[in-house]
Amino acid sequence: MARTRRLITISLLIIAAASSSAFAQGESGAGSLIIPPGARANGMGQCFGAIADDATAMWWNPAGMAFVDHHAIDLMHSQLVPDLASDVFFEYLGGIYKIKGIGTIGLAIQYLTYGEWEATSPENIPLGTASSYEIAPMIGGALKLGDHLAIGMNLKFVYINLAPAEVTVEGTSGTGSSVAVDFGALWKIPDFGVSGASIRRMNLGLAVSNLGPSITYMNRDQASPLPRNLRASLAWAPVWSEVSKWYITGEINRPMVEFERSNTYHGGTEFLYSELIALRLGYVYDKDGNIESATYGLGFVFNNTVRIDWASIPQSKDLARVHRWSLGVNF
Repeated sequence: MARTRRLITISLLIIAAASSSAFAQGESGAGSLIIPPGARANGMGQCFGAIADDATAMWWNPAGMAFVDHHAIDLMHSQLVPDLASDVFFEYLGGIYKIKGIGTIGLAIQYLTYGEWEATSPENIPLGTASSYEIAPMIGGALKLGDHLAIGMNLKFVYINLAPAEVTVEGTSGTGSSVAVDFGALWKIPDFGVSGASIRRMNLGLAVSNLGPSITYMNRDQASPLPRNLRASLAWAPVWSEVSKWYITGEINRPMVEFERSNTYHGGTEFLYSELIALRLGYVYDKDGNIESATYGLGFVFNNTVRIDWASIPQSKDLARVHRWSLGVNF
């Protein structure tokens, strides 16, 4: 019974923690799919779908990979509920590779561990320790359709291992799997004028994520849908020079699992000085998740090649803020 309570509690906490960053998906499965990667993006209000210019683009908007003019790798580590469990982590590793004259391909893997727990048989016989986890590898690609428009797509596989067969009443392992696809489009809007002012470097992004069959564990009647989501994003860079760059971005997310749930709204900004240090600030408004709080973060760039990022983000009510760390490399 203790193991069951721990798994249920941690699982709910993961979904609750992710709801601030992943759009309150409701009664969906595969929590690993709704945790947004990249400390840079998280510091900007978890609002990156219209920028998507690093190796986390596969998650935010796969079309963004088409506009990246170099190869890139991004790694993120995050402890999800540090005030309640010390062994619950999320990891992301992604890379994109530019093929000149053809397009861009990407590979990524997401890993979520729920930690270790004391396993016992249905007859309450100790069986040692067991662990629960999710893993989701993906492959994607993106193409430019002219100078201003790109499209992209991901194919992913998700595998969830909650409990070994020895601890379940049915004698069947608590595992499930599914496949899913993501689609995205990114439009770099041509320069235009408003009341005599010239508007440059404005992007519009649209992405739909996690379209695929539900995950079934031991009972097909209790299948969990994937956390399907529709994301619309806008980004504008009013300042762009050799000395400084300034992004302003906003995003609306529409959960596609429980349609009665409210949208979530995200806004953020990033100021990069001298290609050396970045300051980030954002805000998350999630009515159903009872989250109305700021995000913030820092980034340090070395030789325009290596980037180290940190972000602090809110979680659901009564949970402590989470720190996220990322390492990015361009080559």
